[in-house]
Amino acid sequence: MKKNFRENNILKGINLAKLPFKILDKDIFSFTKELSLNLKKIFSLSNQKKSIKWCFSSQKKLKIFLIIFDANENQKSIYKEEIAKKLPEYSYKTIATIIDEGLLKNYFVNLKSSDVDKIEDKKIHNIRPSEELITDFINWNIDAICILKDYCEIKNKN
Repeated sequence: MKKNFRENNILKGINLAKLPFKILDKDIFSFTKELSLNLKKIFSLSNQKKSIKWCFSSQKKLKIFLIIFDANENQKSIYKEEIAKKLPEYSYKTIATIIDEGLLKNYFVNLKSSDVDKIEDKKIHNIRPSEELITDFINWNIDAICILKDYCEIKNKN
């Protein structure tokens, strides 16, 4: 099949050498079709758990969740104002509303720590993902890795 100008330009910009298996230029568009199907499978998994579905329901929620998740994984305290500083493209009010909704749904929790107990104000200083959300998110990632791993194994056999 003869490639058109557009396809040639797309191929020039794709770094196939990074893949853990060999894809020939002539097979790239069947590969991207399969990749798209695998990504659809991965994102359909996000609808299986309410907590993940909520986090993935908007880019704003996902960005906020990832900041909170990252702070949790690095054992750092995080609060609304700090999240707002990390996401200047959104207003503090928008961020606070999403966090409050997450707290209300028990997807986020205010985890007390010894440092926080010394603070007298009413602000939430240690926002964390709930145990349910952490478990659901890690399991979602494991499922996604398995889908891609299976695909890579099939490609490596060919």
